[in-house]
Amino acid sequence: MSNELSVSHLAKHSTLARWVLIAIGSLVILIGAANLFSRAFNYVGGTDAVQTAFQPLGTLGSSQGFASAFPNVSLVATTTPITPTHVKIPSIGVDANIEQVGKKDDGSMETPKSFQNIGWYTLGPKPGAAGNAVMAGHVNNALTTSGVFEHLSDVKVGDYITVEDSAGRTLIYIVHQTAQYNLDSAPVADIFSQTGPTQLVLITCDGAWDAEARSYNKRLVVYAKLTNK
Repeated sequence: MSNELSVSHLAKHSTLARWVLIAIGSLVILIGAANLFSRAFNYVGGTDAVQTAFQPLGTLGSSQGFASAFPNVSLVATTTPITPTHVKIPSIGVDANIEQVGKKDDGSMETPKSFQNIGWYTLGPKPGAAGNAVMAGHVNNALTTSGVFEHLSDVKVGDYITVEDSAGRTLIYIVHQTAQYNLDSAPVADIFSQTGPTQLVLITCDGAWDAEARSYNKRLVVYAKLTNK
């Protein structure tokens, strides 16, 4: 009986040892695969790509998700209205200063003096306040000079936009709509609305160049909402 018990006892230990070894081996394989996957992403897309690849999808729509998915972007996230000084649109490489603009003599919105700056309409809401914070930028001068919004038509729903003030406080927006309007039939009242949910609205020229009017015949409008409101 004692010999039978000894054999049974050894058999149980042997089975347990095999399962432990299999578990350890599987863990080693998984760690190796994860390390290889991480190295591959790092090689193709850099460290940001690795962070994004492992970022939980449910957090990417929040300011915290943005900060952790793009760790090289310095953020002091806020939800309160700010006086904007800087705009970034990573998907199209925009990193621009803001000029404060008002109205022209004909009542239309002024445009920024520099082709590389973005104009914020100061007679409307601040970014983060109720209503639409409207900003405009040049697409080009119809010749060879590129404007800050030369590639605004490439912006897609889901792209991030950040708006910062001089203290570094940042509002994080996500694009939810793009639209093209004829110059003479754009919904101006809606675009410049000073009530309703807080939005960021970006405007640039689009369509064909009208030499007589010295302007493009359409306008491209991008609408974005705060990620945490």
